[in-house]
Amino acid sequence: MKKTVLILCLPLLFAFASYFKSNSNEKPQLLREPYLQMVREKTATITWKTDATAKNCRVEIHKENSSKTIVKEGTLTLHENNRFNEVVFDKLKPNTKYYYSIYSNGYKLAAGENYYFITNPKGKKTAFSFYALGDIGAKLPHSFADKPALVIKKLETQPNFGLGLGDIVYSKGESKFYDKQLFEPFQEVFKNIPFYPVPGNHDWYSDPEKNFEKEWSLPNNEHFYSFSYSNALFIGLDSSKGEFYHYEKQLEWLKETLKNNKDKYDWTVVYLHHNGKTCSYKPNYESVISIYKVLASNNVDLVLNGHAHTYERLKPYDGLGDIDPSQTNHTNYNKQDEKFISITVGAGGKLNKKWTPDPENEKNCKDGSIVAHYEHVPSFALISIDQNTLKFEGINSLNGERFDGFTITK
Repeated sequence: MKKTVLILCLPLLFAFASYFKSNSNEKPQLLREPYLQMVREKTATITWKTDATAKNCRVEIHKENSSKTIVKEGTLTLHENNRFNEVVFDKLKPNTKYYYSIYSNGYKLAAGENYYFITNPKGKKTAFSFYALGDIGAKLPHSFADKPALVIKKLETQPNFGLGLGDIVYSKGESKFYDKQLFEPFQEVFKNIPFYPVPGNHDWYSDPEKNFEKEWSLPNNEHFYSFSYSNALFIGLDSSKGEFYHYEKQLEWLKETLKNNKDKYDWTVVYLHHNGKTCSYKPNYESVISIYKVLASNNVDLVLNGHAHTYERLKPYDGLGDIDPSQTNHTNYNKQDEKFISITVGAGGKLNKKWTPDPENEKNCKDGSIVAHYEHVPSFALISIDQNTLKFEGINSLNGERFDGFTITK
């Protein structure tokens, strides 16, 4: 009799076991360390990725030197058969350091003194710095994206944010390569410092709406957008495959953004993927050159791009959007006399080893007179702004040494 009862109950036992397993809060696997986005004076977005067992998420934060905890529930988004966990905070205090702990299914997945963010300052007198680099997420094992990440983390003063100058992940911008090629080498940087990328041509080889846009939380339409920090305005543009994404619409938005912010900020930085004029192995992109008069006439200070896997700083552009080849002072500029300076910072994760820079022989340059400085090394840019002074540095990613620099004073 007992044997018969046992046999009859086995199917029920398996059914109950299956039920409890599917409805229990299992500990999810952390597949991507948390990264920061949309950090403002009062807001911050924290995102991480787990496997599909995550059913809920939350983040706990507390201010430095305070034990009072703020808890916020988040949302889950299915992507690549896994889960994006994302929590958005508001009503934060400006210029304040917050430590955070992330939870999925109630399990603490990451916490400690290395997990923190600092909200933006209120007002326009706070000195700050940021880094910029392009063409970063190359295929392994050829990528050296871990090198600039290590140098950035060792800086005495940590940058307040970073700019991504396109071609974020090779070779087709697919989400399935983001973890290995970008987030793992940069995880120690991204967990403390927000990152604001724009897409490049390789990010466009796969549908950006299914890849690039889903990896990030960016302002506006995530293709072209603006944000501010202290006394500076930052404008990110989408140059697509060299012809600009919705050119007319984007150009109109650019003009409107510059007009609406006229005289509101001391500095304006524009960044995109493709170059305009160049002495590198890339061609001159006429669509980019076509917006330079707009930038010059609206008092833009810096234009940063990637695309060419090298470093190239051009001489200042004049008010008509043309380079002034007569310039001989390449280290100190007075903004009353000069317009914007265009710089290629495209050796973030890969270097063109088949090409040796020689501006005097490049097809676009003839005599190389438009170049102020070039350096064919793995590199990134480090820019600091302190009220009316901007300091630019080209940094070698392999040894952390400064190989180029200039100052603009207003």
